[in-house]
Amino acid sequence: MAETQLKSMIAPAYLAQFSCLGPACPDTCCYGWRIPVEHETYLRLQSLPDKELKPLIKKALHRGSGKSGSRDFGFLSVSTEDHARCELLDGEGLCSLHKKCGEQMLPDVCAAYPRATKSVAGVLEQFASPSCPEIARLIIENEHALQLQQLQLPTRASTIASIPAAIASPEMEQVRAFFLAILAATEVPLWQRLALQLLIAESLQQTVDQFDAASGAVLLDDITALLLDWQQQLQNGQALAALQGWQRHEQLHIKTLAAASRVRADLHFNRPRYLELITEALQALGAGQPEAEVDEAVLCRTFAATALSAEVEQWLGRILLNHAHTGYFPLQGQVVQDVQQLCMAYLLLRFWLVGLTAARQRQLAAKEVIELVYLFYRTSIHQENYLPSCMAGFQQAGLVKPEHWLLLLPD
Repeated sequence: MAETQLKSMIAPAYLAQFSCLGPACPDTCCYGWRIPVEHETYLRLQSLPDKELKPLIKKALHRGSGKSGSRDFGFLSVSTEDHARCELLDGEGLCSLHKKCGEQMLPDVCAAYPRATKSVAGVLEQFASPSCPEIARLIIENEHALQLQQLQLPTRASTIASIPAAIASPEMEQVRAFFLAILAATEVPLWQRLALQLLIAESLQQTVDQFDAASGAVLLDDITALLLDWQQQLQNGQALAALQGWQRHEQLHIKTLAAASRVRADLHFNRPRYLELITEALQALGAGQPEAEVDEAVLCRTFAATALSAEVEQWLGRILLNHAHTGYFPLQGQVVQDVQQLCMAYLLLRFWLVGLTAARQRQLAAKEVIELVYLFYRTSIHQENYLPSCMAGFQQAGLVKPEHWLLLLPD
């Protein structure tokens, strides 16, 4: 039987305050998902003798395509219809399986969400996804939410992602620490932190691409020297000075984000509220009509005239830092791609937030930003092709190289 244990691990301060809101959650995670069920749990659920749960499990539990012993041996089907909930969710908004049988009977995904635990060189780290409304709230409302601590937190051995030594190599640990430190440097405007990461990633990618597995020590020396050079440029102000006069290319910015926004027409959003929000934002920016009717000049003027508050930028900075911490960022072999994806998340969120600010003709309150953030991340989980489709829209608009992305970032 799966056993959740308290383990010592590195984690952000917000996890010390987190607990599931249950029926008080504004948007339960128990609908719109297809939950993979590991082999052991599948067999336990099938043979569960409880008379009340048995018909519910029979209706919800299905054999999947996974092989014997796999983590996707079966699945719990949850209807993709709007607001259709898990069969195991009771009338009070609580999981009847958890309530009657305990947490140990839950599939791994249900037991772990929204937490993600990874092991890096034997050290455990746990962060959580802001697709959970409560996690989004904790990150946004507390300026110290991302302070790292050593905490005793729950996890299952089967849910811990082990980062291979080839990825979490000594040289990439240096890179990872350097990139996270830049992203956490709140004294620097957020767009400049991202721009610096693009520039550093481009220079690093060339080194990583030339890596020969037989000469790891040489690669480590090369990366150490490169990061030292960038650190010196940051300390003497040269790196930031190069960004001071950088201006956003408004037409390319609008063209790119409009292209990414059009993917909504090809997807079914099982959170219709997200579609409502981005439609409200686009209409306020003058881009709610078909592409042929969009006046890019009007859209550019509206966007340029609507500034986000410094507070909202700080909230976005914490969300992006959490995003980077949750996975292993940036991955060896795709340094530039990982930074571009982080920039894309920033550009999309900023685009929608500017549109909502224009629509409501005032600065957004924390609860409004929280709603957009958790729906954005939840959509990216439910619709696996959502963010890749947005990225494809960026690339079709000509954003291929890091220097192209630099044209979009300045605020």
